[in-house]
Amino acid sequence: MTAPDAHRTSRPGIVELDADLQRTVRRTSYMRQLFYFVVLLVALAGQVSGAVEALGIPLLWAVPAVGALELGGIVVLANADVRRRLGERATASRVLSAAIAGFAVAFNWLAHENKLLAGFFAGMSALGYLVWLMHTENQRRDRLRATGDLPPTTPAYEVVGHWIRHPWMTLRAKNLAKADDRLGLYTSLAAARAEKRKEVRTKAIAKVLHRKIRAAVDPTTADIAVAVYDLDEIAVRLADGADYDGLTALIAADLAPARLASDARVISVVDEPARRPVLAEAVVEEPAEEQLTLPEAPEAAEAPEAPEPAPAPEPREPAASPLGEWRGEIAEILPPPTPRRPRGQSKVTTTVDIAEEPTLTPTRSIREGSLRSQVHAALHEHVPDNDPRDTMALTSFVGDLLELNDVERLTASNYVRTWKREVDAGRRSSVNGRHLQDVVPTKR
Repeated sequence: MTAPDAHRTSRPGIVELDADLQRTVRRTSYMRQLFYFVVLLVALAGQVSGAVEALGIPLLWAVPAVGALELGGIVVLANADVRRRLGERATASRVLSAAIAGFAVAFNWLAHENKLLAGFFAGMSALGYLVWLMHTENQRRDRLRATGDLPPTTPAYEVVGHWIRHPWMTLRAKNLAKADDRLGLYTSLAAARAEKRKEVRTKAIAKVLHRKIRAAVDPTTADIAVAVYDLDEIAVRLADGADYDGLTALIAADLAPARLASDARVISVVDEPARRPVLAEAVVEEPAEEQLTLPEAPEAAEAPEAPEPAPAPEPREPAASPLGEWRGEIAEILPPPTPRRPRGQSKVTTTVDIAEEPTLTPTRSIREGSLRSQVHAALHEHVPDNDPRDTMALTSFVGDLLELNDVERLTASNYVRTWKREVDAGRRSSVNGRHLQDVVPTKR
């Protein structure tokens, strides 16, 4: 017993199906023989009547003559089938058989005056030949399949669910089922999907391996390495050494609710300046000398007629604004509140070591005014004209100096960019002025 036969007999119900198939084959063989005998009699009757009427041949001689013509195509076709089973093509015999059958059909059509009757006899003649041709071809395929020269029959895949929705995957599954008859309908589809994933994985590994080796050696050596190394083995070792816990933790860190909420808040803050009222923008873009300053509380009562200016007030923080992160920009238009705590100090009084304060401490003039004026004052005081730092570095410097939070640092970056653009424009204008002073006397 061969391996496929053993596999078929190992499955339940296959023996009963094989027995039923054998009974069906015998019954079909009897029915086919009876059908071909009846069709042959009708075709011979048409041939004989046509020969007697059209050719005037006596009935005694017409019967063997047309019988030889009708059966000649079948005999030659049977000879061609034998030669094909022996491995030959038998092209001449097949062409001759088809020519004899075509002549018999044409004779039945032309030999009768009544074309309806002629079509009936010609159709029966053609039907007999085609039935015999199909039977011989079926027997030939069965023999080739039994000897292993023809692939086994494939599962019946669904038209809509498989061929229309996934045509290439279904074709791949059909080819796999031809190569291995143990694959059924769903197992062949699963094997096709696994083969597709393997191709994608192998292609990606080959691409990365080629790039890595080419970076160290020449491209030809990289091509040889990709052709020599077993990419499937590399994929297996990569799968064995994969750190699934680390990759899961990496993805879970990005999906943490706290991180998502923080990212959404930052995005809303970045998009907010485009929707701010025009009044706030006008206050921000107002020149420094025209901005309103917060009134200072006098330290001691003085006579109103004293002409000398009051002593400089102590530096203090802008008032707490109910507008949240934008309180620094609209502090000029709010009424002066009561003095508040220094920036970063909580309501609970804590002991702070004064000796640990940073070296850079913003002066009183920097601490007054809006956030824009504070940022520009800090930059004017601590950043020289030829400072090579970019906008990001200057924003970090100002944020650390003024102890800004994350939202205020986002706003301050725009002010730093504006200040840097103004400084660069002033530097270019000064350079152009000196160039003109040097050039004009030369022209004179």
